[in-house]
Amino acid sequence: MTTMTVTPASFSDCIDALSSRFEGLKLSYGTQPKHGCRFDELTTEHSEWRTALMRYEAARCPGLDAKGQVAFLVGDTAYYLLTAVAALYLGEGSVPSLASDNLAFMEYEVHWEENGESGTYNSLEVRLLGTDCWAYAPRTLINHAIPVSSQADLRDLLRQQIEHLFQPLIDRLYQTHRLSKAAQWRLVADALAVAFLNIGRQSGVEEHAREEALALIKQRGSPLFNRQTGFFEITLKDERSPENVLAKQHFRARGGCCRYYTSDAATYCSTCVLLPKEERDERLGNYLEQQHNAQSA
Repeated sequence: MTTMTVTPASFSDCIDALSSRFEGLKLSYGTQPKHGCRFDELTTEHSEWRTALMRYEAARCPGLDAKGQVAFLVGDTAYYLLTAVAALYLGEGSVPSLASDNLAFMEYEVHWEENGESGTYNSLEVRLLGTDCWAYAPRTLINHAIPVSSQADLRDLLRQQIEHLFQPLIDRLYQTHRLSKAAQWRLVADALAVAFLNIGRQSGVEEHAREEALALIKQRGSPLFNRQTGFFEITLKDERSPENVLAKQHFRARGGCCRYYTSDAATYCSTCVLLPKEERDERLGNYLEQQHNAQSA
């Protein structure tokens, strides 16, 4: 029987290590930032941050309707937060407290360059305000982590916290903008799936990450449950020798829609749930071919 050796570490050391380990992860631990927003502040009746985030989405996607702004807000906040959760869960075997007063967001600007073009966009950093956490078979034994008896228990704890965290925000957004609660929950499930996929891929445990994500979102009775959200694989074959696989990659299958098609762009995302499967796969196949050609050049 093999015994895994774990190294005790402080909560802050663990967070710092994760932040430097994963691309696209902005996670910190500390006091509430002066220019940030606690998660529970997004759910108040007159939230300045919620209004500002929706205005930003409207400016980023001219013409985007109000329900689309809500969809982007839910999808973005869920993605950034659940990327942090996935890093802790997959990378450290632990789950932080997702109490709404234990989480804060801070905006920061990201510069990008691609194919001779460049620009900036706003992203969100997640800050944990407390050190409460739970662990099962942790990679790094956070000094004070509360142990749980099984991976299934840790997963259930995570799912229940996600449900409890997003319920008030989804209720508030439904009251103010009438985007259905089911549609919003699908966006949270989609964000969870892609967050786990990305962190799993970087960690070298992509298959395990997909399994964990599906176990979280396919629990019947959970608001996260829907039939569409999941994963699928695109395979690129050599046209001259079809038995020769050039590349293959898993993608997240969406269950929800961000309503980008309502913007002035009037088009669909490549993984849009409204696209016919054949068109979706063709678009992603072309993307995979471009990536393969770029790597082979």
